[in-house]
Amino acid sequence: MRQQAEGIAREKKAGRNLENLDTLSPAAAQRLLHDLQVHQIELELQNEELRQMQDTLEASRVRYFDLYNLAPVGYFTLDDKGFIIEANLTSATLLGVPRGVFSGKPLSRFVAGGDADKFYLHYRRLLATREPQSFELLMSREGGAPFFAWVETRIFQHESGIVSCQVVISDVNELNLIRQQLRRSQSLQRTAGKIAMVGGWSINLPQQELVWSEEIFEILEYPPNGTPTLSEALALYPPPSHKIITTALNACIHQGIPFDCELEIFTLKRRPLHVRAIGHALRDAQGKITSVEGAFQDISDYKNAELARAALEDQVRESQKMEAIGTLAGGIAHDFNNILATILGNVELARQDARANWQALVSLDEIQKAGMRAKELVQQILSFSRRQPTLRRMMSLPSVVEEAVRLLRTALPEGASMDYFCAPDVPSILADPTQIQQLLLNLGNNAAYAMRGRSGSINIRVEGITLDQHAAGVASRLRPGRYARIVMSDTGKGMDEAIRQRIFEPFFTTKPHGEGTGLGLSVAQSIVQSHEGTIVVFSEPGQGSRFEVYFPCARETETVLAMTEPAGVASEGNGRRILYIEDDEAQLFMIRRMLERWGYRVSAHIEQREALRALQAGEHFDLVITDYNMPGLSGLEAACAIRAARPELPIIMLSGYITQKLRVAAAAAGVDEVLAKPGDIEGLRDVVQGLLMKPTH
Repeated sequence: MRQQAEGIAREKKAGRNLENLDTLSPAAAQRLLHDLQVHQIELELQNEELRQMQDTLEASRVRYFDLYNLAPVGYFTLDDKGFIIEANLTSATLLGVPRGVFSGKPLSRFVAGGDADKFYLHYRRLLATREPQSFELLMSREGGAPFFAWVETRIFQHESGIVSCQVVISDVNELNLIRQQLRRSQSLQRTAGKIAMVGGWSINLPQQELVWSEEIFEILEYPPNGTPTLSEALALYPPPSHKIITTALNACIHQGIPFDCELEIFTLKRRPLHVRAIGHALRDAQGKITSVEGAFQDISDYKNAELARAALEDQVRESQKMEAIGTLAGGIAHDFNNILATILGNVELARQDARANWQALVSLDEIQKAGMRAKELVQQILSFSRRQPTLRRMMSLPSVVEEAVRLLRTALPEGASMDYFCAPDVPSILADPTQIQQLLLNLGNNAAYAMRGRSGSINIRVEGITLDQHAAGVASRLRPGRYARIVMSDTGKGMDEAIRQRIFEPFFTTKPHGEGTGLGLSVAQSIVQSHEGTIVVFSEPGQGSRFEVYFPCARETETVLAMTEPAGVASEGNGRRILYIEDDEAQLFMIRRMLERWGYRVSAHIEQREALRALQAGEHFDLVITDYNMPGLSGLEAACAIRAARPELPIIMLSGYITQKLRVAAAAAGVDEVLAKPGDIEGLRDVVQGLLMKPTH
């Protein structure tokens, strides 16, 4: 065919030359030459464009191979059996082998451990479904540790119909490490959130979708994934807190104002909590508020601790106040008791001197009544300040209560009645019967005053009760166990919270001027606390008041802590000599007269050292009476000196206030008896006679 074509071309050329060469005009020849030149130039331009296209194609091919080989991921081309047809340089670098090793090898050879089966299953699924597969494999690295790779596979079918698989692998070791650190951090954050009772929340705008962390579900006792709507969540707040949180949220949503507030809230199970809510707004690139997020913390334990701390601070302040008043009481007791002792002692002497003068006796009776009221007031102050001696013994509470009820019924206001009930299981207590009776009388008088001007009743109940941990906490500062309880309730006018908080304050009273000292309930509380008990008050205006007093049950083996057995009937002094030391002249004169009237000879001294010199000089004495609180030598120091000079001599010490510490110190100094003043004159007489009747030391 080529020969045929060349022959035809020669024939045409020959014919043309024969027919046309001689007949062409110069102009036609010129045009033919121009066409030939244009065609030649056109061919040259086409050849240049072809060369440029070849250069561009070569550059693209080089770039493609660079991208393929130097890509940050490994590329494999596999046949339908899973054998490697082609791989890039990155694949060789990832697996630590030369690139030429891959050809004809199955990719599963480079899968570590049991993950080969995992690769096989995914590859079979790819061929069967023609759907791309993505999974994680543990790949082996030649000369190095295995690494985790993220694998993506897809099917590729050529125009020839041949099917191959393209595989992309990425080293995700660092990514997995970051993920592990993130999970660990999230776990620690969740643990810290649970310990601190802190959770996170967000509100997506404008749909106001509420999102909670799992800690908030636990705090508010919601089931997991049971997130309420925003309105449902806000309904958990009681009205005062609801107003605060809704105002804060609206300001944050519309104006971007952050908030931090403490609120009260109820859980889904209606358990009250104290919480702290913090929130701030999030904005987009244009400054529009898109959401509000923040933190939510249960601070109930913190609030309870704050309340407990405040209560302890109140107790400390009250203790300091009582200590100050106790110091004041101790300071005035000596001088005031000396005055009262002188008054009452001289009243007794005057009564003896004026037996035939009934008018004088009436006046003396009134003086004695006033003196006894003053004495009782001082005793209440001393009892309140815990400077009054407590003589405890095993006692039956009902007998003391019954006697107090009998006394209280005589002083009930008109229209009031008193009911008394005693349970059969009331345990014995270790207590001072006199102080328990004073406690009951103070509470009863308080109830009777509350009943003035209205009809009603006062109910007194005595019973045994066993307190568990919760009940003991409600009863305030008690340990779980068995207690004797006195409940005194009235239907009087009651008290508001402000008054109830102050009723145990010393000198606080709601009575008109001149009708109360403000010490009745203070003394009652002091007596209860000195017996390791507690007193609880419930009252509301118009609903009356209820006082509950708890005393710990006494063990059967406990015995009397402190008792003074009364001496027998006194006899006359028969001229026995008594050394009397007292720094108060009026007291000295009165006691001297009293002792002399009983038949004793008295050597009275204001100055302690003079008395000691008389004793040390060899003067005979049968007994010594000394005051405790004196300038210079105290009664204890005088007793030590007396005991050193005359070990067999009985010693009585008088004090305006007596503590257990003083009793211990007096016994160590050799004092036989410690008596309170102003005391019972006949009591002093009995003690003197009792000591003189004892055998000598």
